[in-house]
Amino acid sequence: MRFVFVLGILIFLDAPTFAEEVQSSATATTTIPVAPEVKIPPAQKRAQELDKLLARLHRVPHVMDISKTEADIWALWSQNDSPTAVVLLRESSAAIDAGDYDPAEQMLSQLLETYPDFAEGWNRRSALYYAMKRYDAAMVDVEHALSLEPRNFGAFIGKGMILRAQGKSDEAIAALNEALAINPHLVSVRDTIKLIEKETPHI
Repeated sequence: MRFVFVLGILIFLDAPTFAEEVQSSATATTTIPVAPEVKIPPAQKRAQELDKLLARLHRVPHVMDISKTEADIWALWSQNDSPTAVVLLRESSAAIDAGDYDPAEQMLSQLLETYPDFAEGWNRRSALYYAMKRYDAAMVDVEHALSLEPRNFGAFIGKGMILRAQGKSDEAIAALNEALAINPHLVSVRDTIKLIEKETPHI
């Protein structure tokens, strides 16, 4: 009888330990596994952000300043998975602004030879050729840029300017209207269309 009593005390004293073991076992069996984090490729992430920004251009009233949104869009178009491509684009743009067209052309040609899918590289070289009055070459490059990024309103503006310089007023206005369809906040583009219409009353 005493043995049974002592055994009961020992079981009672050990009860918390037993309970902890049961709880620990239950916790171990009910732990929910954490799914591994899915990493989005940089290019896909840029595309998603670009979709949001371009959509915002149509949601914001015309009276509001959207320069920040436009700047963010241009920043995305100027990005690339390759740091080398970004540097070449930036340095060639600086050369164009400084009027150093030959080194700018060399850098952009090197850029496009190595990274032919970089749409903004084609657009930038088109702008260079336009500044050099090489309109046919500028048109080839801007068309290539738009085939890669058909929502680049800046490229459509460039195309309109090239066509205007070539005396193709109707086509120039059509290209500028394409730019407005993507970004309706382009006041200067509307003014340019009016100016072209005055220059060519038949339109």
